[in-house]
Parts: sequence; structure tokens; C-alpha cells
Amino acid sequence: MKKKFLNIPPRSDDTPISMDVSESAIKAWIVALPTLDFVESCLQMVDLLHELNRHQLEVTERVKVMSWLSARVDKLHRIMPRNYDSQSLPLSQKQLMLKIQAQELFAECAVAHKVIVSDLIDNRALLTQNKKALFFSIVKAMHYMSLGLIERFLVYQSPDKGTWHDFHKLFVISEQMGILDIAISGNAARGEGSTSINELYKKILLLSLADMSRLMMGEAETVYKQLAGWSKFTSLSKLDDSFRCGVIVDLGIDEPANHVFSEKPVKFLNGRLFNLTRLLEHLDGQIDVLTEQGMAGKNMLSARATQAMYIRLRFTWGVRSKRGAVREPITSAVKLISGLHECHRGLSNKRHFNPEHDELRFDAEWNDVGDTSGALTLVPEEESPWEKDVIEARAKANLNGNRVSQFDENSRRDAWEKIYSTSVIERARQENTGLQIIDCLQVDRSVGGMAIVCDSEQSAASLAVGKVVAVSLAGDQSSQWQTGVVRWLVMLPNHDIRCGVQILSNQAETIAARSIKGVGEEGEYFRSILIPEEESCPASVLVPAAVFSLNTILSIVTISELKYFKLKELLNNSASYNQFSFEEIERPNMGINLKAKIDRNRRSF
Repeated sequence: MKKKFLNIPPRSDDTPISMDVSESAIKAWIVALPTLDFVESCLQMVDLLHELNRHQLEVTERVKVMSWLSARVDKLHRIMPRNYDSQSLPLSQKQLMLKIQAQELFAECAVAHKVIVSDLIDNRALLTQNKKALFFSIVKAMHYMSLGLIERFLVYQSPDKGTWHDFHKLFVISEQMGILDIAISGNAARGEGSTSINELYKKILLLSLADMSRLMMGEAETVYKQLAGWSKFTSLSKLDDSFRCGVIVDLGIDEPANHVFSEKPVKFLNGRLFNLTRLLEHLDGQIDVLTEQGMAGKNMLSARATQAMYIRLRFTWGVRSKRGAVREPITSAVKLISGLHECHRGLSNKRHFNPEHDELRFDAEWNDVGDTSGALTLVPEEESPWEKDVIEARAKANLNGNRVSQFDENSRRDAWEKIYSTSVIERARQENTGLQIIDCLQVDRSVGGMAIVCDSEQSAASLAVGKVVAVSLAGDQSSQWQTGVVRWLVMLPNHDIRCGVQILSNQAETIAARSIKGVGEEGEYFRSILIPEEESCPASVLVPAAVFSLNTILSIVTISELKYFKLKELLNNSASYNQFSFEEIERPNMGINLKAKIDRNRRSF
């Protein structure tokens, strides 16, 4: 039996397809698709492609049919629901089925074009007459395989077996036919530039090197879109016999590009050196620009997220050393709390959160008569009561409220819209006061953290890369909560979720943080976590993302006192939290700013 050149399903040898594949019939079928119902359109398209891919059809007919069907698949891709791409895992059954349908759609469409390539390669006479069809079928096959891979990466699933084998084979065919660098025009209306098979191939190699397990939710597609420009900074070349270190693509095996380190020369079946030097230099420049903007206080929230993504990509694409900490296999039941807000509630044993009231009790300046600050102000403290009025009003408003910071939801709403949401929505959220504690299984541990597995049915676990979590040994009442962050995540074949948690502290302290000077000034108190100094790691605070920035001065309410922190350096950040180092300072002078706009409806001197 002849070995398959590409991974395509077997076709019946003597049974042609029974359906009408004429232009009029196919176009009428396409028009009849329920355009506004993605799920139904997707199911019907997959069924049709599945039948086409498993029956005999003349190559010229198949080329025409796939040109019409591919156009409709492209439209389905544009209307595909994206509201699940930023969802935490595990996915619900409905969400999971939608992702599986999208994967099947792109897989069957890719197979259809691989069938054309395979038929042309097997028939040299036919190939001579249809070189253009070969070129476009390779382009389309790689395109739909890439889209399918992205859909898998978005939910942290590994590629199907044979995926990289087919990418490599399509590249080799293109190289042998001399069509690697032929330009392919993009859709100018959608901002797509021209590309080539070579650039498509390098884009997907870069995406594989980005390590999908460490990407934030939804970043796989974001990264892939940027790779159109970045792939031009890379190159592929044949290896010499002295190769020892670098990024290698072995075109003879079913594996993606990998970092290789060896003391002795290494040989490969059909190895290529993937040179990323210029790309890394470009990325370093982009990171430096964003860093300078951040130091100057000009770094907007979206730029902060972009900077964090660039730094992670720089790490995974650059030369990396071997893992320092050894993983020790272990099987132990653990309890898990996910999200900064919920972790704060768990660590504080659901203690009532009303920091405005605590601030009034702890602040000696409100409890003593006269001005004790020693700072020069326009009027004595006892004659400028409006600041105290504001704090008392905050305290009164929240005495009975189970307030939440609203930054742990998977929502695209603006940060300040979240803060000042309507009281009706807020009250509805306050009704759900139960602390969500999930049962998981610890499967290994190391010096810096642990790996845990969460059952696919635990849809409330809400796990995501870059999310603050607290873990504790199940069944051990004396076991304290450990505070950490999810650093990587994968979906297992049975749809369970395995993730790596970096432990930040065993003795984290719950605090409330409010900006009194700088970004977020005059906002409310937010549930935050204080990470004490440990060995070479400075003390830091975990605060909701998109609220504070560098040099912001925070009023900090602990369980027993009032402090003031000045944020110094952004150590880590994600879509749900920022981690800042800080400097503890004396109470800042909060005298009246004469340049500030006077509110006539409030008390004034």
C-alpha cells in the first residue's frame, strides 16, 4: 500500500460523489445557508466538506467547488462568535462544542485543499497543466490549518497528530516547485498586506514557539495577526555539520520549531535553522519604547498589556536555559480559590470589607482635635471638614454592602464604567456572597510552585493564565492558604485543565488600597493583597488591573493600621491584576490645590 504523502482521509476508489457539484447547484446551496446562524451554517458546511473529502472527484471539479466553498468558509470565520475567546477555563459544554465545531470546519476545509495538492503531486501530467491550482491549494491548506491551530491554542489544546508533518510537507513541495516566495495579495479593505507561502510558514512556526500554554486568554489570535509583519524579520536556512545551538525546524518529523542546545554537533533528517536574531532585536526596541513611556507615566492600559505580552514572547522566542527547579510527582487533593477578589475574601476568612470605616478609626488626624499634620494648609483642619465628610459618606454607603471591585469578570467594558456601574447591577452581584472554593488535584510540586488538575465539570473554577489564585491542602484544617499566580495552562485530551501555579507567598496579607494621588485619584478602595518581602524578592502589592500606575500614592488599610505606599516598579501584570513594588512613606500633604476646579455644590471656605 502506498504511503500517504499528506494526512488526508481515504476515498472510495470507484464510487464518485452522488451530489450535484455543478456551479449552479453549489452556489444555490451556499445561498440557502442560514447566514445569521453560525452554528447551523458551520454544521452544514462541515457535513458537505466531509462528504467531498471522502469521495472521488475530478481534480478540476474539486478546485472549482473549493473556490466557492472556501469563500463561504472565510465569511463564516468573520462572523464566528468571539465572546468565548476571553473566557476562563474550563469551558461550559456549550462553549466547548462551539470551539470543536470551529476546529472541525477549518480542519475539513484544510483537508479539501490537501486532497487537491495530493492528487496533483501524484499525477505529473495533470500537475503541469495546473501549477496555479497547486500554488493556491497549498496557500489555502496552510491558511486553514493555521486557523484551526489558532482555535486550538485559544483553548490551550495541543495540535492533532500529523499537523506539523503536513505543514512541513507543504513547505517542502513549495520549495521544490520554486513557489515559496511568490507574493499573494491580501484584502486591502481588511488591512491585509501581501504575503507568501514562506511568510505563512514562518508565521505559524513563530506561533508554535510562542508557547500557547503561557499566552493570556485570547492572545493566540492577537499574536498571529502581528506575525504578518514580524515574520519578515526571520529567515530559514539549511544547516551545516557544525550546528550545536539555535532554533531548529526538522522537516522530516511531526514536530514544530524547537530550541536546541548541544555540546556536540547535531544532525537532523532535514533540518533548517530558524534565525530570529533580527526579530528579537526589533522586539527589544518595542519593549524599551513602552518601558520609557511607562516610566514617564504615559503608558496607557492597553500599552501596559502589550508590553507584558512582548516580554513573554521575548522570553519564549529567545535562548532559554533549562528548567532550574526539579518537578516532584505528587498526588494530593487541594482547595482552590480563583481571582483577586475571591482570594481576598478567602484569605480574610470573608471578613467584612469596609475600609472607609476603618480609615476613620485608624487615622489619628480625624480623631485628634486640631491640625496634627504639621503641613502648611490654607485653613485649620477643624475648619475644613469636607475631606472627612467624603470619607464618612464612603463609610456609610458601604457599611452593609458586600462590595466587589468588579475586575475579575471576563468583560470588555471600560475600567471606570465597571467602577461606577449602576446600583441595581451592584446589588444583584452582592446577593451572591458565597465564596467559590473548588476541589482540584495537585500532581507535582517544585521549589517555586505546583501543577494542579481541575476537572472539566468544574466550570466555576475560572482558571486563566495570569490569574491570582489561592491554594490549600484539602481536608487539613490547619493548612494555610498559599497565594500564587497561574503561569501556564493546557487542556488535556479529556478536557480537564492542567495548570502551573507560581507561589508568591505563604503569608500574604489582605489589604484595601485607594489612590490619593496620581492615577485613579479620588477613587474607591479595592480589595488588594500585600506580598511580604521574601529573600531576594521585594515586598509588593497585588491590585486590580487598570486602576493604578507607577508613582501613584496609595492609602492602605490593613487589619490594624493605616499606611501610605508609593508604587515604584511594575513587577508583573495580566488582564486581572498588577503587581507593584512599593515604598512606604509618611502621610502626604493633602492641602487644597488652588489650581483645582472648585465644586460650588460642596462646602468651601
